[in-house]
Amino acid sequence: MMENAGKPFYLASAGDNQVISTGPAILLGILFGADVGSAVVEISDSKTDGDEDIKFRFAGSTLASSIGMMTGINATFKKGITVDLTNQTHVTLVWRPMAS
Repeated sequence: MMENAGKPFYLASAGDNQVISTGPAILLGILFGADVGSAVVEISDSKTDGDEDIKFRFAGSTLASSIGMMTGINATFKKGITVDLTNQTHVTLVWRPMAS
């Protein structure tokens, strides 16, 4: 049972190329802890670059309805997970490594 447990990764501040996982992983969900109207969150299938192979993008008003609750994703990332946060703060990603 523990091998399926998610690992939370908290990002307190905005920034580019914030590496969550450097290997294959499954992103289970994301939690937005703050509503920032001008925010953009990009989640990429990359182990180094938040602009490479973007799989998910959340922006502005789409974030407002998600504040304080987990948004389920359940997506596979073959290379890794890297995030770009523009103006967004207080984000938690829940992920787990893929079985090899």
